[in-house]
Amino acid sequence: MCFSARGGTFVDGRDAESCRIQFKLPGDYIIGGLFPIHVESYRSVSKVEAPMCKRFSDKGYLYFQAMKFAVEEINNSSSLLPNVTLGYEIFDDCDIFIDLQGTFAFVSRYHPAVTAVIGPTKSDAAIVTANILNLFCIPQISYAATSEKLSDKTQYPSFMRTIPSDESQIEAIILLIQKFWWNWITVIGSKNEYGENGKHKVISFATGEGICVASEGTISVQVSESKQKIINIIDNIATNEVNVIVVFADAQYAEYFFRVVIDMNVTGKVWILSEAISVRRMLSEIPNIKRIGTILGIAAKQGKMSGYEEFVLRDITAWNTGSHQSVKYSGLQEERQDSPDNSCTAVCIKHVPCTSDGVRSLLQHSEWRVEFNAYSAVYAVAHGLHQLLQCDSGVCNKESIYPWQLLKTLRRVNFSLNGIPIYFDENGNPPTRYDIIHWDWKDETVFFKVIGSYKPNPGQLQIDESLIKWNSQDGKIPTSNCSSECEPGQIKITVGFQPCCFICKDCGEGTFQNENECTPCDLNQWSPSKSTVCHNRSVMYLRWDESLSIVLALITGLGLLLNVLISVIFAIYLHTPVVKAAGGKLCFILLLALACSCSSVCFFIGELNAGICIAGQLIFMVSYTTCLSCVLVRSFQLVVIFKMATKLPKAYDYWVKYNGQYIFVLISSVIQLSASFVWIFSKHQVLERNYDISKSEVILMCSCTNLPFSVLSVTELFSLSLLCFVFAYLGKDLPKNYNEAKYIAFSMALVLISWVFLTLVLLSSSDGYTSAVKAAVILINSYTITVGYFFPKCYIILFKPQCNTTAFFQTCIQEYTRSRDAPQP
Repeated sequence: MCFSARGGTFVDGRDAESCRIQFKLPGDYIIGGLFPIHVESYRSVSKVEAPMCKRFSDKGYLYFQAMKFAVEEINNSSSLLPNVTLGYEIFDDCDIFIDLQGTFAFVSRYHPAVTAVIGPTKSDAAIVTANILNLFCIPQISYAATSEKLSDKTQYPSFMRTIPSDESQIEAIILLIQKFWWNWITVIGSKNEYGENGKHKVISFATGEGICVASEGTISVQVSESKQKIINIIDNIATNEVNVIVVFADAQYAEYFFRVVIDMNVTGKVWILSEAISVRRMLSEIPNIKRIGTILGIAAKQGKMSGYEEFVLRDITAWNTGSHQSVKYSGLQEERQDSPDNSCTAVCIKHVPCTSDGVRSLLQHSEWRVEFNAYSAVYAVAHGLHQLLQCDSGVCNKESIYPWQLLKTLRRVNFSLNGIPIYFDENGNPPTRYDIIHWDWKDETVFFKVIGSYKPNPGQLQIDESLIKWNSQDGKIPTSNCSSECEPGQIKITVGFQPCCFICKDCGEGTFQNENECTPCDLNQWSPSKSTVCHNRSVMYLRWDESLSIVLALITGLGLLLNVLISVIFAIYLHTPVVKAAGGKLCFILLLALACSCSSVCFFIGELNAGICIAGQLIFMVSYTTCLSCVLVRSFQLVVIFKMATKLPKAYDYWVKYNGQYIFVLISSVIQLSASFVWIFSKHQVLERNYDISKSEVILMCSCTNLPFSVLSVTELFSLSLLCFVFAYLGKDLPKNYNEAKYIAFSMALVLISWVFLTLVLLSSSDGYTSAVKAAVILINSYTITVGYFFPKCYIILFKPQCNTTAFFQTCIQEYTRSRDAPQP
């Protein structure tokens, strides 16, 4: 071997070809170590012989040196373990087969002298060694094994570690995926304890967070099969259009995987690497790996080890110059016994960087992450021994101790190492510390740039996105979603079995998006299509400041003014023939009814309520009934006087004697008033709110849907209007002074037409102009009767006074009588 343990003994392993090594440094207390000085080459699992560990591990070399450095610092310290010397025994951890050799050596030849074991690196190897060490209660502190299984203290009570468990880094990976709104991923793991468990954990965590796994794959250890498996994995990624791939694997598997990926010309993807490979230089140096896309990863926090680089360089320089006089060799093959140079020129020289420049380059690109974990593991053992040996007085009690005693003490250690807290929780895990790494390329050289960090309990991920250079065609964040996210106001309709694959459906009018449902709005609310909230409806009614309301109010005022003027004229000329012929005092009742009917228009303007609806409906229906009754009575009287008085003299006498016209008007008005009271007290909704899901208004309307009231009222009004028209027709040949038939007929025709128009409007529309149409119909009816009945009489009174005499009326009656009695030709 081309590097040494200072002042120790180098012992070769059983197979010189594999360059498996063992270092031993005597001391008062021995610490066992398992470090991957060499790594296994790819081989067929069908071979049962010992693995050929031919490839030198630069990272394992640095881990190993970190332990040596920690031991030297502790042995040179006057405050930590004073007058106590630590020794170590280190085995090359290139395969589980070698781990077992080392572990059995710890518990057989040196037990209980080996007080603790540092390592191994891989989770599956750590599980195997933990099962053995548990039997002897020897504390084990791994610096790189992350399997969550090892947190189970019921199975592995003596296991601890200085690197967080897989569960913590998987949570960091999931948060990283969520950070960029990816939900369509592929998960790949290596076919070992670390990769298989990590892959299944990632899939489980991702599924629980609503992230869909489009495909998964395992990198096999069998070279003959693994390439085709990798090709199938890449084909699945292309088929599912996945842009984010999580790789949870050891370095050797990952190296082979990425070489195949590069050969298949995969580009533009986002690769999220687990902690074991995120800062591995051997991967970054694969030719053309830059082309595959953006590489992110999870890495253990960096630590500081002042003087470590100088220690390593001093160690390798001392070996290369042959100044290691204290190094002794034993158990070597005969051709290696001449000198250190001869041993280095044998087999190991082929695989180990033996020059100072090579080690200096290696140190230049190292970041002291896992190295610091190995360093802190040794210090944890030292602090445990310090407490157990009661060294606080400046001198340690050197009584014999047992590993199980140290195990109890280790669980309680809590100290700070170069500013970083070191302790173990109830599961033997350290404080979680992770950096988020981005592979930042400058030309063909990669820099492992720290772009963020992860903190647990609860999981918090902080990322500085400005530090990421996305290796995509447009330089923007790649998307990796089975379906594009729905817009606000849309819900997801799942397609197939993956919840991330869906189509988007708009929430219709009158509904809003409530999580993934379209929920109807309340009755007093509305929403347009694709809405996320409901809006309060605005109340719609005729407002006094609207132009239409002002016009209706002016017309109403003009109508009332006309009624007043006509009343004044009729009062002045009350005893003239024209006024008497129009009905005399009955005209004032008619004018009052017309004024009330016209005034009811004001109840349709402004915000409605139940009281306004009742008052408006009551005033209009009663006053308009009275109005029609007066017109009908007057038409009936004219027909009776000129055509029926002589035939039915007694009936006419009774009509005149008992004021039949007033009784009829009163009865008609009372009937309508009774119907109105039935409507008021029928517990029927007086005020209606008309809703339309596509409109933002709620229309206030006075209810007219009480069936009995509607039938009775309409029947009475229709009957009165029809009788008025009939009697007007019968009186078409009366004297011209009394001939009001054509005016009444014209008025009733307009009344019937207006009511038909209003009925059609009410049946076909329910918008805010319904009240305006009602008001307009009432004004038309009022003006029709006012103009048709009173204007001709006012014209005679004011402009033809000669026709407003008794003599003129008698002459007209005599002419009518002569023409009626004359024989027809």
